[in-house]
Amino acid sequence: MSAPILDLHSLPAMPATLLRAANPFGKSRGRATLPALTLRAHGCRASPVLLERYRTACGFDADGFLPLPYPQVLATPLHLQLLGLPDFPYSAMGIVHVRNLIQQHRRVPDTAGLTVACRFDGQRDVPAGQEFDIETRVEAQETGELLWQAVSTLLRRGAARKDKDGARKAPPPEDPRFASSRPAAWSIPADTGRRYARASGDFNPIHLTALTAKPFGFSRAIAHGMWTLARCVAELGEAAHADALRLDCDFKKPLLLPSRVTFQTARESAGVAFRVLSEEGKPHLVGRLG
Repeated sequence: MSAPILDLHSLPAMPATLLRAANPFGKSRGRATLPALTLRAHGCRASPVLLERYRTACGFDADGFLPLPYPQVLATPLHLQLLGLPDFPYSAMGIVHVRNLIQQHRRVPDTAGLTVACRFDGQRDVPAGQEFDIETRVEAQETGELLWQAVSTLLRRGAARKDKDGARKAPPPEDPRFASSRPAAWSIPADTGRRYARASGDFNPIHLTALTAKPFGFSRAIAHGMWTLARCVAELGEAAHADALRLDCDFKKPLLLPSRVTFQTARESAGVAFRVLSEEGKPHLVGRLG
């Protein structure tokens, strides 16, 4: 990473970091350059208590290794600290997680000491507003070996994101990969966001209750996108237990809580595609593991 590096001896505290990132005061409403700074935290370890909560909330078994998506939970305080930097131009509230790419090079033991580094990487205009990326790298503390890395793509919606005539977009064509898939029905309870928040520390109000989600335009609380992805990975079982893996997904329609959804998989030559559909057949998440 070529950006200046700020070394931290521990991960930032989540509540204060979340509040700072959500603060709208002093933020620019126009296009602005993202801060060129890498935040790097040393001596990071998964809390056994929080890791157990995460496994319970997402459906993972304890096998001595961190679940494939879990290092991003460790990195979340650094993501929020980046969003709370004085020269970051936007409030974190209202920013949407739209895509995620994870590359695991070697499975990470539960008790491993880790160095976690995050930085902004890439900003572009899209029809819905402005997208930008946060790059995360997780290394073995003792050796510096790169174990895991990710790119999280976030969207700041623009004021003119809706079609002027208000017309609904045509539904996407059916994906032929899933034509022979045997769907699994999931019933997702109303407290899913709160259980994941207690495991991850991400107490964004849109995920907690209908009352706290309504000021942000949601009729009910919505599931964390990374919970939905983790639940999919847990369902994939041994396919997610290899050392070298690539996991990517697009977050589509918000998943309101409670909900009933359908999970589907489709085998491919070098991996497995998966998706989560609403009762109306619209995708909440589409991804691939390979």
